[in-house]
Amino acid sequence: MQDLRPTVDRSGQEVLLHKITTCIRQSLELSEILTATVKEMRSFLNTDRVMIYRFHPDESGEVIAESIERDRLPSLLGLNFPADDIPPRARELFLKARQRSIVDLDSEQIGSSPLDNPETGLPLQVEDIRYRPVDPCHIAYLTAMGVKSSLVVPILHQDARTQTGEPMLWGLLVSHHAQPRIIAESELQVVQQVADQVSIAIAQAELLRQARAQAAKEFSINQIATLLHTLPTLQLQAALERTVAILQGSGGRLYTFALDPTQATIATCGAQPQMPGQDQTWMIEQSPLWQQYFRPAESKAESWQQSITDLYKEPELRVLAPAFRATLIRGILVVPLQYRQQFLGYLTVFRDAIDTATLWAGQFDSDQRQFQPRNSFEAWQELKQGQALPWTPEDWNLAAALGEHFSMAIQQQQLYQQIHGLNVSLELQVQQRTQELEQALESARLLRQVSDQIRSTLNLPTILQTIVQEVRGLLDTDRVVIYQFVRGWQGEIVVEEVASGWQSILHEKYADECFPTEHASLYQRGRIRAIDHVKQSNLHPCHIEFLANLQVQANLVVPIRMGEQLWGLLIAHECRGPRQWQAFEMELLEQLADQVAIAIQQAELYEQSCATAAMATAQAKQIEQAAEQQKTLFEVITKIRESLDLQTIFQATAREVRQLLNVDRVGVFRFEPESSYRDGVFVSENVLPGFTSVLDRKVHDHCFGEQYAPYYRLGRIQAVADLYAANLSDCHLKILAQFQVRANLVVPLIQSDELWGLLCVHQCSQPHPWTTSEIEFVTQIAAQLGVAIQQAELLTQTQHQTVQLAQTLNELQQTQTQLIQTEKMSSLGQLVAGVAHEINNPVNFIYGNVNYVSEYTKELLTLLHLYQQHYPNPERPIQEYAESIELDFLATDLPKMLASMKVGTDRIRQIVLSLRNFSRLDQAEKKPVDVHEGIDSTLMILQHRLKLANDPTAIRVVKQYGLLPLAECYAGQLNQVFMNIISNAIDAIENDNQQRLAQGLPFNPGLIKIETELMQSASYASQMLIRISDNGPGMSEAVRSRIFDPFFTTKAVGQGTGLGLSISYQIVVEKHGGMLKCTSQVGQGTEFSIEIPIRSGWTTQP
Repeated sequence: MQDLRPTVDRSGQEVLLHKITTCIRQSLELSEILTATVKEMRSFLNTDRVMIYRFHPDESGEVIAESIERDRLPSLLGLNFPADDIPPRARELFLKARQRSIVDLDSEQIGSSPLDNPETGLPLQVEDIRYRPVDPCHIAYLTAMGVKSSLVVPILHQDARTQTGEPMLWGLLVSHHAQPRIIAESELQVVQQVADQVSIAIAQAELLRQARAQAAKEFSINQIATLLHTLPTLQLQAALERTVAILQGSGGRLYTFALDPTQATIATCGAQPQMPGQDQTWMIEQSPLWQQYFRPAESKAESWQQSITDLYKEPELRVLAPAFRATLIRGILVVPLQYRQQFLGYLTVFRDAIDTATLWAGQFDSDQRQFQPRNSFEAWQELKQGQALPWTPEDWNLAAALGEHFSMAIQQQQLYQQIHGLNVSLELQVQQRTQELEQALESARLLRQVSDQIRSTLNLPTILQTIVQEVRGLLDTDRVVIYQFVRGWQGEIVVEEVASGWQSILHEKYADECFPTEHASLYQRGRIRAIDHVKQSNLHPCHIEFLANLQVQANLVVPIRMGEQLWGLLIAHECRGPRQWQAFEMELLEQLADQVAIAIQQAELYEQSCATAAMATAQAKQIEQAAEQQKTLFEVITKIRESLDLQTIFQATAREVRQLLNVDRVGVFRFEPESSYRDGVFVSENVLPGFTSVLDRKVHDHCFGEQYAPYYRLGRIQAVADLYAANLSDCHLKILAQFQVRANLVVPLIQSDELWGLLCVHQCSQPHPWTTSEIEFVTQIAAQLGVAIQQAELLTQTQHQTVQLAQTLNELQQTQTQLIQTEKMSSLGQLVAGVAHEINNPVNFIYGNVNYVSEYTKELLTLLHLYQQHYPNPERPIQEYAESIELDFLATDLPKMLASMKVGTDRIRQIVLSLRNFSRLDQAEKKPVDVHEGIDSTLMILQHRLKLANDPTAIRVVKQYGLLPLAECYAGQLNQVFMNIISNAIDAIENDNQQRLAQGLPFNPGLIKIETELMQSASYASQMLIRISDNGPGMSEAVRSRIFDPFFTTKAVGQGTGLGLSISYQIVVEKHGGMLKCTSQVGQGTEFSIEIPIRSGWTTQP
């Protein structure tokens, strides 16, 4: 271990640090800061080269800033060094111990100076330099570089994005010299301070980069959102092209499908894969391997996107790799598009392979480890072709955000297409049903016309009676009947026309045992049977007997068929005797049977048409109602697409739904967060006049949160036609009774799989049986409101992030301004303290000697008087000299002069003491201080501006001090507050008198009043109150309200920065936990009141 003497001039060190700090404050570009740093550092150390070396993620590094002295050493700027050049152990000590390294090749010694304990990470109490022999490889390495001595100081950086809190090794600050050179401890301390300043600059640059990156991300998201949500039509192709450009891709694909994957659509741009042997309709997304590899996330906790840096290095994609061989594509970023639980497709971005060129310091093989030091550091360019550009976390986050917008837009488009298709289908159904109804009505009208022409009535019994009458008269037979089958082959005589003298068989019912089944089947096929003589026929004996009982001698039977159905029989009976039926009679009866069938069918059709017309009218009304519901749903969707204001959407939806369903109230109820679904409020409502408004009414229902909330979260819908007839709990009925509810329909509002609220439809005047269409309609409305809520939530998050970014930028600017002002005040304090110290020493010397001089003078004068008393007649030369120097005057004036000198030195000592008390450089933390002493010191410093009492322009100061204990505060900062307020009061009084003088008004004697008192109360801790008032011109309310704003000033340009009162406010409020208030009236003066706790629990550092 070797102790080195400090050889650095302290003033030079301060100048160096001041220059570097100034550069950091004045520039936000890291490259400019680093360039200035190495330049100043090399000038300070007077070495041949100072450079900054930055590590890459692969532990290699690059010289990013360099300053060299007249080419005494070759430039290494922009050259890269492999990771093997710095051993892992050295990097570990750079990071964990902040170890500095000093190499001297003349002595072949290397010195290590750690700042921290590598085991514990705690700072070491003693900073020293321990030397050991240099490794031969290290000597050869530096010798090849032309370096005889070197100094290496690590640069650490704390990345705010990491959650471990551990710093990272960002780079190295390196000094090289071509001649042997000893590094002093003082120089090492300066270099370490510079490295610390560089770390601050890196952190500042990183924050700026993150802010710019976030702003660019938000701008890109807003661009895509505009194309997907704001424009009248959905711009998927333009959004895809913009997304590919944002992610620096060479091509992209947007693959989407609805419920049926065979109806998938694809949008492409740029380079695209194509499988050899497949036609142009081939889609890679339909490959089972693709779908397995890029399957969508099952939950939000999983990754929503997958990236591949080099597809040819993925074994699982080797089957799909041939599709990409005709392209330069190497990287793939796939975002599965998923909205809620519905998978919509894929958003894919491709990246081409790139060629890289890297400048290395000396030629070497980057794919092999280096075992020997290089003999040359001449720049060597390594070219690599077909390199894959990796996807960064920023790319993933941006792609995920854009994917959410694509998912939402595609889902809305598909829903819009479904609703549009449903509307078209409903319109077609309405047209079809209307056409059928018109045809049925036309058929009924035509039937009525035909019936009116053929018959005189549409009454079926009348028609049938008329037919049998006409048939019997036309055929001149004894009986004509119409037999109708009722069940099976059993039937009944429903119409009869019989000649007098013959028995009537009307309404007689006959069993089927006398009616052979084979005859029925023949009649069903249209058979006509004519029997001339019943007794001689081959009928069944039972049937012959049956006809004989009816007095039938001959009969003619024609079937009445309704299509393929055997309705009945038209029968002509001849009872007088056998009869031979003629062919024209059979044809005529057959035609009449057809007329009977037509009449029956027409009558039945007429009855059916009446029923169908009534049913069609009801169905048309239902279809019209469904169309109105779909129209309202479409209007709600349009409102959601046009507006992002939830209140506007809620109000429009509630109004349209209430009017369409003709109910008394429709409200949107929202649960309060963290209330476990027990508390909520109606945030929107549309209610029929005459019923109670529930808008902004808060509801507490513990029954809902405990019993029903989980079911509603899963999509439960409650439809109650009559509350008092339903089996509801008492607490539920009690709440609904407050709102006059008789029937209600409640549908959940889901936002991101969470129960956001309820859509409530109330019927208050009477019970209301809810139809299926009404429930489905309200459910669709609730689903759209859920989309609107999700959309508004995303907008709120975006706006909140924008506000946070603006606030962060504003805070950064204020911090930078305050840093400048603080440094100015610190420099001023150091100057004041230095001046006070330098004056104090000679003044104390003078003050201490004045007393002795006074005593010596007094003794000499006493001796002189004794000489005059004992030697009243001195020699003439003595007498002449005494007269020439006016000895008597000197004896009288010299004590007075010494007394004046003593008064002057007392005054100077008081001023020096006031300056030291005011600066308080030794109090960097809170200490008990006497506030009155600080005020007096401030007044002493400002005494030259207050002037003498006999001066007509003097400002009088009145002090009314109370009994104050010592207060814990930052004395130096509090003195700065007193200085700002009293200086402003003096400026106001002087400016007012100058204006009075210019206007010829009388002079206003200036007065500043300072009062202090102790405030004690049981409600808060003891505080001291300091009031500083003046009789200046005062200020208007507009000026008073802005005096604590940064950079606000009413003074002329160059006479004030506008930061004094702003910083004073922060010192009192933020640093001391107190209050600073200002009251003022124009023409009445101004008063500042300062309240500060005597004992403060605040730990904020100055």
